[in-house]
Amino acid sequence: MNRLMIFLDAIRDHLDSYQLPPAASVDVNAWSSPITVQLDVDGLAAVARALLVWSQTLEDISARLWRLVDGKWVHISITGRTPCGIPVLVFGVVRFEPSTFPDLPAGAKQDMPVYLLRGWSTPGEVAA
Repeated sequence: MNRLMIFLDAIRDHLDSYQLPPAASVDVNAWSSPITVQLDVDGLAAVARALLVWSQTLEDISARLWRLVDGKWVHISITGRTPCGIPVLVFGVVRFEPSTFPDLPAGAKQDMPVYLLRGWSTPGEVAA
């Protein structure tokens, strides 16, 4: 079986095995990994909750922020591995708010602790 089929089977099985938040897109590519999932949720609290749900289904989790060059949007992502070892990156996009991301200049990427997602999952929480 080729690598693409292995990745396709792995993400299909993972999506079937868990009740995961809605995805806007899933990118499976045989030449590069990880499998990339873009969430179909809006707002910081919803993105944080969705990433927390995904984090409970993956191993070796890490989290990252990326403020786009235009400065208006921030990608919040987690990376990890499915139980069968396939790498996955899951992300959502939120509007940049200086009170939430005070030390994140336009174009910057920054690792973050996964536990911050818990604070953001409740509306009204701020400060990265």
